[in-house]
Amino acid sequence: MSQNQMGGLAGKILRVNLTSHSYRVETTNEQYFRQYIGARGVGAKMLLDELKACIDPLSPENKLIFLTGPTEGTIAPGANKITVTFKSPLTGTYSFSLCGGSLGPELKFAGYDGIIIEGKAEKPCYLWIDDDKIEIRSAENIWGKLTHKAEDTLRAELKDPAVKIAVIGPAGENLNRYACIQHDYHREFGRGGCGAVMGSKNLKAIAVRGKNTVYAHDQNALTQITLQVYEILAKHPKANLRKAQGTCEMVNGINDLGFLAVRNFNDGNSPLAGKVSGTEMKDNYVFGDVSCFGCPVACGKNCIIESPKYGKIKIEGPEFETMALVATNTCVHDWNYILKAVDIIDQYGMDTITCGGTVALAMECYEKGILTDKDTNNIKLNFGNGEALCQLVEMIGKREGIGDILAEGLKYTAEKWGVPDLAMHSKGSSFAAYDPRGAKGMGLTYAVSTKGAHHMFAPTFGVELAQNNRFEERGKGTLVKENQSFMAIVDSMSLCSSMRFALSLSMQLDIIRSITGIALSETEAMEIGEKIVTLEKLFNVREGFSRKDDTLPPRMLKESPDNGPCRGQSINLDVMLDEYYDVMGWDREGRPTPSSLDKMGLGPYKDIVV
Repeated sequence: MSQNQMGGLAGKILRVNLTSHSYRVETTNEQYFRQYIGARGVGAKMLLDELKACIDPLSPENKLIFLTGPTEGTIAPGANKITVTFKSPLTGTYSFSLCGGSLGPELKFAGYDGIIIEGKAEKPCYLWIDDDKIEIRSAENIWGKLTHKAEDTLRAELKDPAVKIAVIGPAGENLNRYACIQHDYHREFGRGGCGAVMGSKNLKAIAVRGKNTVYAHDQNALTQITLQVYEILAKHPKANLRKAQGTCEMVNGINDLGFLAVRNFNDGNSPLAGKVSGTEMKDNYVFGDVSCFGCPVACGKNCIIESPKYGKIKIEGPEFETMALVATNTCVHDWNYILKAVDIIDQYGMDTITCGGTVALAMECYEKGILTDKDTNNIKLNFGNGEALCQLVEMIGKREGIGDILAEGLKYTAEKWGVPDLAMHSKGSSFAAYDPRGAKGMGLTYAVSTKGAHHMFAPTFGVELAQNNRFEERGKGTLVKENQSFMAIVDSMSLCSSMRFALSLSMQLDIIRSITGIALSETEAMEIGEKIVTLEKLFNVREGFSRKDDTLPPRMLKESPDNGPCRGQSINLDVMLDEYYDVMGWDREGRPTPSSLDKMGLGPYKDIVV
């Protein structure tokens, strides 16, 4: 590290143009990292500045901007989340997706803070980064292969089993609009369709190997904070429950509270949820734990089953969101089918949340007679039919039959079938595990998220439960603003969100200070978080999005769950939207005002809103 270089930075960005089959190494814009911390924040700035308005997300003009944060590659606990920023082919909005594992740290070890992928290759290719050695190689021998096989083939070709790989499957190649990018078999850049963008560029994979070191401004201070966090996590009941059962430890609690995704969000409570709980998984299917780089929690769970129909199935997971959308939302509670469905989804390279939400839509349509056996190729798409679940997700991965329609996403499918009210989404992005009628702040979160419905944009339900006000709408605008700003900081630092069990904002800022040398107050940090969200919003405003798009389906606004503790609840979204826009300094159409942009130092973007 040079004497004047900011700690935590490798100092280089790799820009790859697949059209010209060329690359160049650029000096990292350190000022961006000082202004926006890293990863998500810097990605928002770069995508808004570099991408032209209203481009086709699947055209060569779209970009994939992979960025790390300053913590990545250091000893900071849970510092492993690499972010990819892009225009989503599923929603048409700004989008970003995070991936754990070890890809981000390895990229930093190779000497790069990020990669910018531009253009489109003439033929299938992959990018090989071996420290200073950069190659764009043919991928014709792995094009069409499932994700696991493609990774195995690349590692054999590169003669190194430890190479870190991000790869797309057939879903990405076939431009499934919620295709994801897989890493180390079971880690994903999940939401928004980044795998389809990668497929549209004929880029099958990115392989990385590095041997450099990431330097911190004050290594001793970082060591002390890290030891403190480890001690806190070792004693934290929630962290220990997560370590024992993975994220599925949440299934029973959310179900008992009545806001779990059940039967395409008709219900919020299932009497069978206990069959797919973390306890059930741990006691009967888990054979080992998995940890991302630098994480002491190890919430990943390797599961195995000897299925009478499918033989031996081994996967990592499923995690909570997957379990809710693929299992309880389709009413499938048989582990033979659940693990097989998740294995298919992973192997084809699809987002489990969107896939499960799309299948549940099809099942409701089938039960209501909107789809017939002729439409489904005689697959009985009833809720609870596990074999049908597995058949349908494979059809989606291959874009065969009805799967070709479903591969376009919830919004497109429901409109094509003439049932837009049955699709549980916002801006085309499927709801996550939480029925927002059971925690109204989550309803606002889904509606205003800059990348479409996403639970981690502002996960308010924990505070709502603690304050015992989950059914109230007043005050949720302020709550969402605070949560979204906080999460923007976490994401920009590249920390796993599970570290929130131990890391207060104050401790996170201590980590930033020890690594970068930058001292931020909590107020200054939250202002940066707000600024990041505003940049994302400006991208969407430029694309034509407004208040009409910050909405929820009629089922959430006019109906209540059929059973459980949330029965009788629906959402008055306008009350929460007005408050949210007010506290954000936006007008009633959800556009940042020129005065609010000036206040945040974003005056140069005023032409977008005037």
